[in-house]
Amino acid sequence: MFTRVIHRRSIAVVAAVAALSLVASCGDDSKDSSPQTTQGEAAPGAAGAGPFFGNCGGVEVAEVSKATGFDGLTNTVRNPSVCEWVTPEGDIGPQVSFNWYRGSPIGRERATEQLTRDSVTDIEISGGKGFLASTTGLCELGIAFGADFFEWSASVGATAGGGSGQPSPGAPAPGQGQAPDAATEKMCDAVKQLGTLTISRSQK
Repeated sequence: MFTRVIHRRSIAVVAAVAALSLVASCGDDSKDSSPQTTQGEAAPGAAGAGPFFGNCGGVEVAEVSKATGFDGLTNTVRNPSVCEWVTPEGDIGPQVSFNWYRGSPIGRERATEQLTRDSVTDIEISGGKGFLASTTGLCELGIAFGADFFEWSASVGATAGGGSGQPSPGAPAPGQGQAPDAATEKMCDAVKQLGTLTISRSQK
């Protein structure tokens, strides 16, 4: 009788010690695994940590007109993230836009450009790195600053005439006047000028 009591108590003690050891072991594993889980994770850039570019990239309509050579531009959309300028021809005429993306990877935008544009190249302006994408009569510039980037886009439009978009009497049909390469080059020069102005006027 006495022996049986001692035997049961011994079993209980052994079981309790084993249980405590198991709990301690699990506790140690959780402590060890916690740093390993976070150690390999790369901290994403903070949205809005880049420079402040202001409305329309800090550029006025007269400067957009001068850079592109488009007359009669009207600022139809104007807010901290997006600005658009069009001529009286509307959607079929020359167009210019500025977009400011915060917390959005520029690599994703570049991948889209590579699928839809004839040419995409690396570019650096005033220390900012990005891409220059173009297709006939259209050019887009994207420059990244940490987790943010801005994009300038300029297009001669369906009229392909530049200026006010109205072809003069006797002028060739749209797309047959100014050589496409020349028109595209002019748009790329324009977005680079506008991008340079935006960076120079940014606030850090």
